[in-house]
Formats: sequence, structure tokens, C-alpha cells
Amino acid sequence: MEVRGKHVVISGASGGLGRVLCQQLIEKGARVTALDLNQGELDELRSAISSEGFRSHRLDVTDLRQCTEILEQAVSESGDVDLLINNAGITHFSSVLDTELSTIDQVMAVNFMGSVHCTKLLLPGLIRRRGMIVALSSVAGFTPLHGRCAYAASKHAMVGFFATLRAEVAAQGVRVMIVCPSFVATQKGNLKGAGLYEGTARPGQASQTVGRSMTPEEAASRILRAIERETRLLLLGRVAQVSWWLSRLFPALLERIMIRQTRSEVENH
Repeated sequence: MEVRGKHVVISGASGGLGRVLCQQLIEKGARVTALDLNQGELDELRSAISSEGFRSHRLDVTDLRQCTEILEQAVSESGDVDLLINNAGITHFSSVLDTELSTIDQVMAVNFMGSVHCTKLLLPGLIRRRGMIVALSSVAGFTPLHGRCAYAASKHAMVGFFATLRAEVAAQGVRVMIVCPSFVATQKGNLKGAGLYEGTARPGQASQTVGRSMTPEEAASRILRAIERETRLLLLGRVAQVSWWLSRLFPALLERIMIRQTRSEVENH
């Protein structure tokens, strides 16, 4: 897929990875509509990207009515969408026992239902354009992640939903890519900022990770290369690649590794 001249919509655009994706897409000649809940960070992103092809809108992806209005406006401004990148996401650092049900609801609403909202509303246009959908899942989409029950549940749900969608829309020329990164250091150690919702945090804040954390720039570059190659599943980083095979061949071993490497993150909160 050639992104030059294409209309790209990306949610979670002002976060670490989303911000870099926007910048690299603009550099490649795409027209970008950036969506995020944080208006202040969107304004900063707009200031950093001086391009006529860049537009931004404040959007709560959990609000279906708001999604409908904003996405209709985005299509009115820049035409049907060629590429949708579902990147919005939040996490948490707490065991199942200590995680409030409201936190689980909120993480599922942002990570999973937010992606479903954007995809459902833009799907007719994506079919007309024979476009592409990218779902940012995680290594937690196929492995256990100690102290991230809601996050892992939301990412598992994304894998199931978008793998099924891929099978349904392939004959109509729509490509679906699922991205499963390991650990991307977008805000490593910046736990004081937490999230916009009670009991949540922004992804990329973990200080205890398995293997080397990738930079947002490295992750974004690899994602865009995979988009150009129309990759079906991108296991982003060596940890994700090894974990994928361990989860199928030696799941108990993988579970022990993940617990040993990530348990202290939760115990310190």
C-alpha cells in the first residue's frame, strides 16, 4: 500500500507512538486526521506538524454519538478513509483482586470498543476505497501479562475481532493488519501522569519489561513498512516474536517468564 496522497485516520494520535506515526505519515505524503481525547496535546501536535494535509479533532472513542459526528466531519473534510489506525489505548497496574470493576469497564471501553466504534463507522468508506485497517493490539493480546488483566483482555478481544473482520472483508479488497508490539517506551517511568480515568495509566509507562523496549520512532517505522507490505500480523520486536512461539509450544514457561519480569511493577504500586 502506498500511503502518499491517502487519507489516514489515527486514534490516540497525541500519545508517544501515535504522535510519531502522524509525523512519519505526513513526511510520506499522507493526509492525516488525528484523533485524541487530550485537546492540549493535540494542539501541541498541530504546532509541531505544519502541513496542510494534517487535521485534528478531539474525540472520546468510547462515545458512539461523538464518534459518529467527528468521523462524518473527517470524511467531509478529507474524503473517504484509505487507512484507519486504531491506536487509542490505556492500561493499568493492578492485580485482578485489586482492580475495580469500573477500571476494567473503562479499559475495555477505550481499547476494544473504541476500536470497534471507529472501524464500524468508517468501514463502508474503507470498502469503497479498498483500504486498510490497522489494529494496535499487544504481546498481551496472546500472552498473560501479570497485573494487567483488563489490558490483556482488551487486546485479546482486539485480536479476535480484527482477525474475524479480516476474513469477512478480504473478498471486498480491504486489508486488515494486527500489530502486536512487545514494549514500546513511549512514557517509561512517567507514572505520575497516569491516565485520564480513575485507576488507569497510559501505555508505555512500565519500568519493568521483558527484553529491550523499542523507541516510538523505531516502532512507527516498522509499522509503516508493514503497512506498505500489507502484512497480516506484525509481531513487533524480538520479545513479541519469541513470545508468539512460546505461547504455542511452551505456554507454562512463557507464563513464568512474564510473571518474573513484570510482577514487581504491580507490587510497587
